[in-house]
Amino acid sequence: MHAAGITYRKVLVVDDDAIMRELLTALLGIEGYEVQTAESGEEALKLLASGAELDIILADLHMPGLHGPELVERLNNAKARSTLLIAMSGSKLKKEHAGLFGAFLQKPFAVEDFIEAVETAKGQTPAEASSENPVTAPHTTALDEEIFGRMAAMLPAAQLKELYRITIDDVLRRVRLMRASLENGDHAAIRAEAHAIKGGCGMVGASELSRLAADIEAGSGQGSQKGNPPFADFDAACSRLQVMLDARFSENVETA
Repeated sequence: MHAAGITYRKVLVVDDDAIMRELLTALLGIEGYEVQTAESGEEALKLLASGAELDIILADLHMPGLHGPELVERLNNAKARSTLLIAMSGSKLKKEHAGLFGAFLQKPFAVEDFIEAVETAKGQTPAEASSENPVTAPHTTALDEEIFGRMAAMLPAAQLKELYRITIDDVLRRVRLMRASLENGDHAAIRAEAHAIKGGCGMVGASELSRLAADIEAGSGQGSQKGNPPFADFDAACSRLQVMLDARFSENVETA
């Protein structure tokens, strides 16, 4: 399903995760959408107040500051009546939130899922456009080959390679933040960083990193019950992912 000839073209992506914003900008741009981004609910509201013309708002429900039902309510009040509101999250949709927006996408999702969600929202039938989330299933490999292949078919190799580099750097940065938060006893901050890693890595097929983050967020990681999440596992998973990426990009060069 391609978005050629789409009438709902102008999209605002609202997400505090820079990697998610960059990834969605690239993937939706290839499909013909004109994408703007906002890194917070507050910034999105400022854009709307400035008179920005938008057809679709794709907003993450879990962000620092304005988030969740309050964010949805304020976006609904500020947007034009014709603007579609689609929510997304790395967590499953709560039943009590199902009627607040036109459609819902659970990360990771493909562009095809987004296009289907737009059709759902146009029909004004709130629904979860992606009923299953591969991130919640056990993974034994560092890289989801299907997701990598799909992205490799859509993005230039240099851009894709840079996206994965940024992803790994972001994971390592967030792990440092989680370690600091553990020393301060701030477990809410640890869960927030883990949630961000889970969603971002899930979108690019970094399966092992996404699973590790999901375990930390849920408090089920090895050692987490003792207040000592297995942060070292992230270092090893990043290394395994880099090895697999190097091999894939090398193969692409050899077959080009």
